[in-house]
Amino acid sequence: MKTIYSIKCEVVENEFCPYVQGSYIFTRLTPENMCAATFSSIWPFANAMRHSPKTGFEDANGCVTLNCPDGWVQFRLSRISPENQGLNETGETQ
Repeated sequence: MKTIYSIKCEVVENEFCPYVQGSYIFTRLTPENMCAATFSSIWPFANAMRHSPKTGFEDANGCVTLNCPDGWVQFRLSRISPENQGLNETGETQ
């Protein structure tokens, strides 16, 4: 069965947004306190990372750095294997 990874989304820098902070784990739902515009811009990258052990847009450490559409918040995406996150193959908590 194909592995589906969970994606950790960390706030690297926040210049203005009062809502997002800390880090989130992307599985199947929009994270709490993340606006739809930000989630919509990040999700294509996170979704590709969920379904592949390596993508062409990751840096040497397997991370992707992205900004929200307004440019206020910078995020870093990284992959978490299901074995390390306690998730099953479909990305759900066991």
